[in-house]
Amino acid sequence: MNYNKKTIILILLASLIRGLLACSVELGNDEVYYRLYASYIQWNYFDHPPMVGWLIRFTTLNLNVDNEFFIRLGAIISAAAATWLIFLCGKKLGNAHTGFMAACMYTVSIYSSVIAGVFILPDSPQLVCWLAALYLLIELTDTKNITSKKNKQLLLFGLIAGLGMLCKIHTAFLWLGLVIYLILYNRKWFLQPSLYVSGALTMLCCYPIIKWNFDNHFVTYLYHSNRVSISSSGFSIMSMLSFIAGQFLYTNPVVFIIIIITLSSALRNNLPIKLSHKRLLLLTGFPLIATALVISFFKPVLPHWTGPAYCSLILLAACYFSKRNKKIYTPNKFIPRPIIIAGVFCITFLIAGVMSIHLFPGTLGSKQIPRLGDGDFTLDLIGWCELENRFKDIRLKDMQTEKMKKDAMLLSNKWFPAAHLDYYVARPLHMDLICLGEINDIHQYAWVNPKRKKLMPGDDAYCIVPSNYYFDVQANFSSHFDITLPLQRIEQKRNGLTCRVFYVWRMKNYKP
Repeated sequence: MNYNKKTIILILLASLIRGLLACSVELGNDEVYYRLYASYIQWNYFDHPPMVGWLIRFTTLNLNVDNEFFIRLGAIISAAAATWLIFLCGKKLGNAHTGFMAACMYTVSIYSSVIAGVFILPDSPQLVCWLAALYLLIELTDTKNITSKKNKQLLLFGLIAGLGMLCKIHTAFLWLGLVIYLILYNRKWFLQPSLYVSGALTMLCCYPIIKWNFDNHFVTYLYHSNRVSISSSGFSIMSMLSFIAGQFLYTNPVVFIIIIITLSSALRNNLPIKLSHKRLLLLTGFPLIATALVISFFKPVLPHWTGPAYCSLILLAACYFSKRNKKIYTPNKFIPRPIIIAGVFCITFLIAGVMSIHLFPGTLGSKQIPRLGDGDFTLDLIGWCELENRFKDIRLKDMQTEKMKKDAMLLSNKWFPAAHLDYYVARPLHMDLICLGEINDIHQYAWVNPKRKKLMPGDDAYCIVPSNYYFDVQANFSSHFDITLPLQRIEQKRNGLTCRVFYVWRMKNYKP
C-alpha cells in the first residue's frame, strides 16, 4: 500500500472519530456564538471575519439541519482537507513518506485535530487556506527562477491568502513571511508586477472586512488592539509560562519535543530539505509565534492563536523523520515510535476529556454558592439541553397560572452565556432573547438586538443566570421592572453531585 492510500485511510479514520466526538458533547461558548453569526449573515462581525458564519450556514443547509453534528461538520471537513494538503506539502518537500509523517503529526496535534478539527472555530477553515497558500509558497521558492507558472502561483497565493483572512485576520503573517523571505533571499521578485497584483487580490478579498469596520468605526480593531496592546500592561511571568504550557499541550507534548529536536537539527543544516524551503518554513512559522510570545510577557494569550504557524514546523519535523527513516525504519514499520506515542497521548486526552465532561462528580471549579462551578470549562459543553427541558416546565406553569405573560422574553448581560441560552433555550421554546450591556460585554448582540423584538413598557422577562457565570440581576435588571417574583433554582447534577445552579429570575412590567 502506498503512502497516498495510507494518508487517505488516516483521514477517514480521523474523520470518523471527529464525527463521534462532535455528537458526544454540546456546543461550547464560542461555537454557539458562531452559530449566531450563521443566523445573521453579514460581511464581518464584531469579533471575527465572516467565513465561520458562512461555513455553518452551508453545512447546516441554511440552518435546516440545526444540530451539533452539522454545525461542527465544517470543522471535520476542514480538518480532512488540511490533512491532505499538509501531506502534499510534505511530499513536495521530500517524498510521499515525508508527506505521510506530516499528516500523522497533524492528526495527533490537539490543536489541529481536535480544537480546530472537531469544534467549529474560525481556525477550522483558516487552516485549509493556510496550508493551500503554504503549498504554493513551497512551489514558488523551489528555485530562484521566475517563470510564468510561478507568476500564476503567486497570484493564486494572493487569492487564497485573502480567503484565509476572511477566516481569521492573522493569515496576514503568511504575507509577512513571504516578504521577509524575498527581502533576504530573492529581491528580484520586487520587480515583478505579479507580486503587487497578488497583494491587491488579498486586499480585494478583505474589502468586506474593511468596509464593515469603516461603517462601524473600526470597532473590531479597537477591541482586539486592546486585547494585544502591551503599552498599559505590566510584565507577567505567569502569563508567559501559561502561554508556553498551552503551546506544549495544544501541539501535543510529544510533537512539541520533536519540533524542538528538529529545529536543533535544522540549525545545523542536518535536514534533507532545500535551503530555500527551510528558510521559508522558518519564516512562515516563527513571526506569529514570536509575536504571541512577546505579548504573553504582558498579557494573557490564548494558545490557539499561534496554531497555524506550527504547520510549518510540523513539515520540518516530517523532513527530520524522513531522514531518520533511511537509517532506522523499515517499510513494514512506517510510523516512528514517537508519533505512535503522540497518537496514544491524543486518544487518551480525548477519552479523559469526554469522561470528565460527562462523569466527573460535581464540578472542577468553585464549590461555593452563588458561584458554584465558576472556572469549570467542562460545564460549557454539558447541561444546556437539560436546562431547556426543566425551564420549559417552569414557563408552562407560569403561563397557566398567569404569573408571566406568554410572550415574556429572555434577558442576558453578556455574549456568554447569552449565546448558549439563545440556542438551547430561546430557540426551541420560540422565545425572544436580547442581550443588554456594554458593547465589549455583548459583542455581536449589539447588531442582533435591533433585529429582534424590543423590550417594551409593561413587558415581562426571564433572566437565567448560570452559577459559573454569576451576575447580580437585582442590581442590574430588577430595578427596571415593577415586580420581581421569588427566585427559582434549577440544579444541574453530574455523577450524583450538584455541579451548577441556574438561577431563574422572573420580572414583570418593564419600566424603561
